[in-house]
Amino acid sequence: MQAVSVSTKLTRREAELLDRLTREYGFISKSEAIRSALRLYLNLLELRSKDRLRMLQLVNELIAPSAKTSSVLVEEGHREEDEI
Repeated sequence: MQAVSVSTKLTRREAELLDRLTREYGFISKSEAIRSALRLYLNLLELRSKDRLRMLQLVNELIAPSAKTSSVLVEEGHREEDEI
């Protein structure tokens, strides 16, 4: 596998979130956190829409649990779209 370097500019807020994510989830570096996020994103793109939505729901529930499940939030979003 050939490695390719890519650089990007982040806003101050994005850089702070990346620092926090790197520490909280135990990545060895910010680069590793970015690589993992990019791999997840690319793998999700290969899924069918319905499967991709379900995977995103599961990820959301793991990262940011709330009183409402992501499936309930998605349904609420669909209802709001229908009302518009």
